[in-house]
Amino acid sequence: MLKGAKKAIKEEELLSAVELAYSQYLPEEEWNKESSPLVILHCLCGSRGDWHTLSEKLAKLLKREVLTIDLRNHGESGHAPSMQYKEMVNDVITLLDKLNIAKAHFLGSSMGASVMMTLALLHPHRVHSLISEDTIPCKIISLKSIIRGYLEVLASLDMSLPDGNLENLKERALLKLEKVEQSRNISLFFTRNIVVSKEDSNTATCTFNLQAILKDLDHLTSWDETLAGRQFTGPVCFLGGSDSINQPTGELSEEQKAALTSYFPSAEIHMMQNAGHLIHRKQPEKFMEHVCRFIDSL
Repeated sequence: MLKGAKKAIKEEELLSAVELAYSQYLPEEEWNKESSPLVILHCLCGSRGDWHTLSEKLAKLLKREVLTIDLRNHGESGHAPSMQYKEMVNDVITLLDKLNIAKAHFLGSSMGASVMMTLALLHPHRVHSLISEDTIPCKIISLKSIIRGYLEVLASLDMSLPDGNLENLKERALLKLEKVEQSRNISLFFTRNIVVSKEDSNTATCTFNLQAILKDLDHLTSWDETLAGRQFTGPVCFLGGSDSINQPTGELSEEQKAALTSYFPSAEIHMMQNAGHLIHRKQPEKFMEHVCRFIDSL
């Protein structure tokens, strides 16, 4: 354990660490093994698998290790009844300690960006730099209502598989999910998380802990105001999507800029055209260019 690594988190929060699943990507050619890795944290209801292709490419381009993590209640990581950001930070710090990673660059998408930003404010000595995908430290009211709509559809589904056919269930789910926002891509994103239960082959389940996420959705789409007054003064890059629901005008508002720089005064802001909230899905090559340019410049 690295000395002082957990001092910023209260004792009761240290009791709830969840074991996290992760994948490591290494460059194929010669690389400096002393260089700090890039740690990627996925969005709400996503998983580390969403970043597999980009992580392989980023490891080669950056000539450094890339580590992708399933956050608690997602992917192959452990489940817990609570989804507080400080708890998730504790999970990540515990894994980094286990892997003997003293300091890292972080790339966070949506919820993963909020985990990353919270970590940087509580443990600045563990962070080289931050790259935030379309997420700033403030409440996301519009996104919360949309996410809740999708999750409530999943919660209402009959997950039994009397015919053993998972695809039939996914088709029924897709028809209901598309009514939330008329977005087939997002609806498909959620149906990919419907799998056959390991405990009962006649029942389907979600890869993420649906009930825990619904319970703490208000917190997950908000910002922890107890962090007010803290700052991370290291390098930060904000990559925003011009078509994102978070920026209806295609740019950050003055209020959003103030919220970002109040916690991260050195933040660079880059808006990417023809991209929504999950920029890496719509513009993967340009997204990687920005990531590599930023990290290589440090």
